[in-house]
Amino acid sequence: MSPSSACDLRMALAGMIARARECEEELNSLDADLGDGDLGSTLVSVAGAVERALVSLPDDLSVTLTQLAKVIGGISGSSFSSLLMVGLSKAGMALRSQPTVGAEDWSQAWRAALAAMLAASGAQLGDKTLLDVMASIAQAPPQASLVAEVHRTIELYRPKACRAGRARVASERSVGHDDPGMVAMLRLLEGATGQRAGS
Repeated sequence: MSPSSACDLRMALAGMIARARECEEELNSLDADLGDGDLGSTLVSVAGAVERALVSLPDDLSVTLTQLAKVIGGISGSSFSSLLMVGLSKAGMALRSQPTVGAEDWSQAWRAALAAMLAASGAQLGDKTLLDVMASIAQAPPQASLVAEVHRTIELYRPKACRAGRARVASERSVGHDDPGMVAMLRLLEGATGQRAGS
């Protein structure tokens, strides 16, 4: 996903909002197996706040990402939301003063976001968290389908145990199950791009 303008980003966000609402029950169910069972509801609350903010988002992509981080921080204190907030803030900083934003700029922004999210979470790559999905986004070739990349990452980690986050207390039970945060990121990307995993 490489929106080159604030208009492109607003369209992507609108798709994410719709997809989050479609997947509320799916994400709650996945989260109930390994956590509190409220990830879908949390994401829908965040989506509502972002939707209300869409009309006031500025035309500067860097400022928009920073503002989105504040919107998310103001509506939810969940670990998933907190990591999104950290990542968006750092990505916004990485895009600062860019007159135009291309695919490589976004790759650098996602790499900066990943580093900040890793530092904030204390988790490591390979722990079977949404950070592993973020790594696949940050490292994807410019023309790659991010939905396909993330879907492959989820399939790769499915047989492994969660070693970080709330799901680590259900580490043995997590084997063979998808991490809810990973799936949430996949669904958001599906909304942003209009693509569907496996199609």
